[in-house]
Amino acid sequence: MSALLCPEKKIIKLLYLRLTDSAPLIVAKELGYFQEYGLKVQLQKETSWATLRDKLIARKADAAAMLAPMPLTLEQALPNCHERLLSGLILSCNGNAITLSAELFERLQNYCEGDSQSDIALALKRYLHDNKYPPTVRLATVYPFSSHSLQLRYWLRSADIDPDRDIKLVVLPPEQMLENLHSGVIDGYCVGEPWNSLAAHKGSGVVIAACNTLLPAMPEKVLTVTESWHQANPATHLALRAALLKACTWLAARTNRAEAAKLLSLGQYLNLPEELIQRSLNDQILYHRDREILANPGWHLFAHIDNDCGRPTQEKARQLLEMYSDLGSSTLRAAEAYRPDLYRQTVDFLLAKK
Repeated sequence: MSALLCPEKKIIKLLYLRLTDSAPLIVAKELGYFQEYGLKVQLQKETSWATLRDKLIARKADAAAMLAPMPLTLEQALPNCHERLLSGLILSCNGNAITLSAELFERLQNYCEGDSQSDIALALKRYLHDNKYPPTVRLATVYPFSSHSLQLRYWLRSADIDPDRDIKLVVLPPEQMLENLHSGVIDGYCVGEPWNSLAAHKGSGVVIAACNTLLPAMPEKVLTVTESWHQANPATHLALRAALLKACTWLAARTNRAEAAKLLSLGQYLNLPEELIQRSLNDQILYHRDREILANPGWHLFAHIDNDCGRPTQEKARQLLEMYSDLGSSTLRAAEAYRPDLYRQTVDFLLAKK
């Protein structure tokens, strides 16, 4: 442990969801980075983003790996909440994809002129237009104020489909997406990995767009704490950020991702096939079970101490908020939830230790 850092609270509960981009938390735990900075961290899996948010606010946990827009849109999600959330570290960018059920994808082939993401969007537009009483198309995202919602809406609007009028948008927890797709409750979803790759692998779904090709380098997960917790535990918060930025930097090296996939696949974490996680972490994507695996560069980007990927700037916050303008959710004060000063403190601390 560094002699310069004395965490006020040494035993920490850190929340996450069962997703590939939870990798920084699992790597920091398994490689001893939390311990290196004086922390004993318990990683606790949650099922839904709303549950994770509520537990953090209710002080049932100390910190969480949270969707990047969640700290910025807390006022819209919970108007009567008096707590504020903040983030001093963007853990990752990108990592999502849009998947349609194999059944809907097959129906759309009658309206398709190609197999690009634009062709599929236009086919869905024609399908909705040409059928007088088409069955309602239900597409799921993971949380109303999420990158997934923005990315799915962006794809739909690329074909002039109104996401609030022409289809039905629903919210489901990430790990329940595949089951609901398979049973026909929903016709598609936008979700993080590995739930798209798993659908294609099983043949239940067809990946029609990797979201980094729609909106590149979009912040995806951030380390989040409440403002009151940060004020009470500034050194503990710095230790958490330092351990996780070190883990992110380790993950940014492609040569480490095979080892990361092995850790993520363990029963206490994702409990899914190592090969499937490794493929996704290495930016390889299976769009359709009967087709070849293709490269998708930049699908999973992690923060790195030597670049700007992990810095939560006001500009990045405002860009996200502006994209929610049609949902009536933007306030300038909300952008203050992103704290570049805390990120700078983390980098300075890590550099001083070298």
